[in-house]
Amino acid sequence: MSDIIEENIENPDKAEVWQSLHNPHHRITGTLPSFHDMVNNHFYKAEMTADDINRQKHYMEDSASLLVEVTSKHLKQNQQQIQENVQTLNDNSNAIVKSWQKTYTPERLWQEWLSYSADSSKRLLQTADVLKERGDIFLEHEQAGCPPVLDYDYEIIMDASEFERPSNYVLLKITPPAGVITNEDNRPYIIIDPRAGHGAGIGGFKHESQVGVALNQGHPVYFVAFKRLPEPTQTIADVTYAEGRFVREVQKRHPKAEAPVLIGNCQGGWAALILAATNPDITGPIVMNGAPVSAWSGEVGINPMRYKAGVNGGTWLSMLSADMNNGVFDGAWLVHNFEQMTPYRNYIGKYYDLYKNPLANRQRFLDFERWWGGFFLMNDEEISWIVENIFIGNRIARNTGQLEKGVNIDLRNVKAPLIAFASRGDDITPPPQALAWILDAYTDERDIEICGQRIIYMIHEQVGHLGIFVSSKIANHEHTGIASIMDMIEVLPPGLYEMDITNMEGSGQDKTFSVDLERRTFEDLTAAIGEDRTDEEAFKAVHRYSMSQTQAYEHNLRPLIKAMSNETSAQILRSLHPLRLQRSLWSSNNPLATVASNLSKTMTDRLEEKQSEDYVPAKKQKTYSFYAKPKLPAIESLQQDNLFLQVEKMFMDSVRMTLDFWRDWQGRYTERLFFGIWSMPWFRQYGKPVGSRRLLNEDSLHELPKVDKALAKITEGGFNEAVVRMLILGNIVADNNIDRNQLLRLTEVLTEQEPFKHIPQADLASMIRTQTIIVRFAEDESIKTLSTLLKTKTDRVKALKLVRYVVGEKLVEQDLDILSIKKRIESELNLSDADLA
Repeated sequence: MSDIIEENIENPDKAEVWQSLHNPHHRITGTLPSFHDMVNNHFYKAEMTADDINRQKHYMEDSASLLVEVTSKHLKQNQQQIQENVQTLNDNSNAIVKSWQKTYTPERLWQEWLSYSADSSKRLLQTADVLKERGDIFLEHEQAGCPPVLDYDYEIIMDASEFERPSNYVLLKITPPAGVITNEDNRPYIIIDPRAGHGAGIGGFKHESQVGVALNQGHPVYFVAFKRLPEPTQTIADVTYAEGRFVREVQKRHPKAEAPVLIGNCQGGWAALILAATNPDITGPIVMNGAPVSAWSGEVGINPMRYKAGVNGGTWLSMLSADMNNGVFDGAWLVHNFEQMTPYRNYIGKYYDLYKNPLANRQRFLDFERWWGGFFLMNDEEISWIVENIFIGNRIARNTGQLEKGVNIDLRNVKAPLIAFASRGDDITPPPQALAWILDAYTDERDIEICGQRIIYMIHEQVGHLGIFVSSKIANHEHTGIASIMDMIEVLPPGLYEMDITNMEGSGQDKTFSVDLERRTFEDLTAAIGEDRTDEEAFKAVHRYSMSQTQAYEHNLRPLIKAMSNETSAQILRSLHPLRLQRSLWSSNNPLATVASNLSKTMTDRLEEKQSEDYVPAKKQKTYSFYAKPKLPAIESLQQDNLFLQVEKMFMDSVRMTLDFWRDWQGRYTERLFFGIWSMPWFRQYGKPVGSRRLLNEDSLHELPKVDKALAKITEGGFNEAVVRMLILGNIVADNNIDRNQLLRLTEVLTEQEPFKHIPQADLASMIRTQTIIVRFAEDESIKTLSTLLKTKTDRVKALKLVRYVVGEKLVEQDLDILSIKKRIESELNLSDADLA
């Protein structure tokens, strides 16, 4: 013992290491504390208490700031909404006054009423007839098992119910319509539709659609559909397994084509993302259209739907609903939630639009209702996984999800290029929910490059959620632009890009446009979707509390609910759902609906007979020539300035304002209640353990093994590596923009010209990834070592000429940044302009 003490006196630094003198707990030993220890411990405790108080104060400030921001935005929105409503009512009042001034005699007023009442009665009966037809279609569609509502013929390729891991998914191959020719050697397209309460087919709902775009460009198209009822043991892992087999089957059918393109609509988008993250052999491009991957994200005061889980309850509510339905979740409730987001549009507006012109709007209304009214079911395990991992837990975005035990979902493992399409007009999946997962899953844009991934995002300004899939304008613009670069996307240097499609001209085969890919940073993406994400911290506590609620429900209430439920009670509950009931009650099974339909047809026939005759006396026709006779098909009403028509419009605008006010008030109340509860300091502390699995320190990226491995190859290689490196230098360091023409030339050089032509695609992708990391983390050294890769003057001249060809001669001479890089490279390679002439 004396030897140890003596050694410590002679070597105090060594003693300090073992005694941990700088650790606040260094006095915790088996001996009694001295008075000095007691004093130190007291002050240490005081410091810790002060830190806790400061942390709680910071949380309180954040909470107060959020509530102030929410209130401020709500007041601003209220003021704007009131101004718009007042203007609308003023316009309606002025229109009514003008129409009243024209009805200056009781006789003209009576004539206006007769014209309006006759036409409105006719339109009302026609509307009732269309709604009866909707009911008949609903019953027929249900009886047929709710097949997909595709506007194309198809053949069934694979049925996943026959797999060793059965599910209700089916792979279809779209049959090209007459006049459309596809090439089996072209890259095939696989479209995955959302299973969010509805059936499949929205991606091929019209001829001008995602399916139509791919077919018109000569690509074979496959469609992933699903049956109404799930298999008894089906889970999300089984669905992913089936989709993986579908992709591999398509690859086998097209051995000469490049890897298939996966297009995922809405929830089909995150399904495709999960598929790629858990199956590294799936390398074809993935397009995610309006896919809600980051459910926590959104804009304060704008996107209130994301707060419902924190106010209404967690995962246990979906489990309760499934248990009441004998182990399956009724998708009609998901559709019901969507309808509540826009009550006027779904409860009144679409019927009023039909009523204004029943004959003209009939087919469009029935086609959409065939899809919207097809309600599908999910197993309890499926809906619980979706709610817990995405809509409440946000685990996919945080890289903490598990497809099943032992299968982690890590987005950093995705090998396929990713294209995410979002819209600011989408109130179901706003841009933050479609894109914020990029910010959560990676440290910064350099992390994406280290993973060798290409992530492209595009934000539309106006189109709504369904418009992303069914709008002909979007199909002819955005989807066509995306498809135009699909065969070239693999040669892009890894990184984060924004896509911009401009100058669309012409149609069909003569269509021309410009596609630009602009390299972006995380700062750019954050600014695009909303700079402040402080509000998302509150969702961590919701997630943790949801797990506690789930455990309590499973142990206490669930056995009782399951004991009370059986298939008979479940079928009764499903048949009595309001969305099913409104369709089944007004069908041919209802005598009143049949009477209304017969009256409509009788009135139509009589009016058509009268219309063929000049039944209005000449004298009256001259006196009242301002008023037209009833014509078929009905077009809103007779004259647009009809007094009673103007009153009708004002009444409907008032109804719309009332329902919109109720919707907005409900959303704002939910938002304030959410932040009033979950932003409190104790809940912030409660949710603190919930985090992401990613490297948080941006400065530590250069220490990652992948970076070390790439930098070790900085002097390895030859002509191929040098050309790729110089192309990347031109993109990352000099010009951040790649237009479609440059991409075409880049694809030509790296896939069609020697010596790159015979390089396997996997080896080329590895080379591009390695050279990207070298340029990003060792820019100066990457230029200085080019001379070791290009040893002869002939190779150096040839390599630089290839680079100039890809970048473009005009851009090389005009862009100062590119010109600077060019001079640095030429100087290092000891070349002059005369050598390159």
